[in-house]
Amino acid sequence: MATELVQDYWLNYKPATQTVRIHVRTEPSGWQLVNELPVEKAVAVSDMLRNEKPIYWVTGNSALHTKEEPPGEEET
Repeated sequence: MATELVQDYWLNYKPATQTVRIHVRTEPSGWQLVNELPVEKAVAVSDMLRNEKPIYWVTGNSALHTKEEPPGEEET
């Protein structure tokens, strides 16, 4: 199980199923499908990708996470 820094992401909204496919690009693995989620659940993940940094992808359990930070810290 490796932890890799997320370099880029893209979202693909599928109107027919009302779902969003979330992909991330990491080094060295390249593009990975995070998940296909209902719109209401994808909002939280897309917010994290837009507003948090750094973000990491854990290859073994297909998880995204940020580093620890104190509550209320503003992003730079």
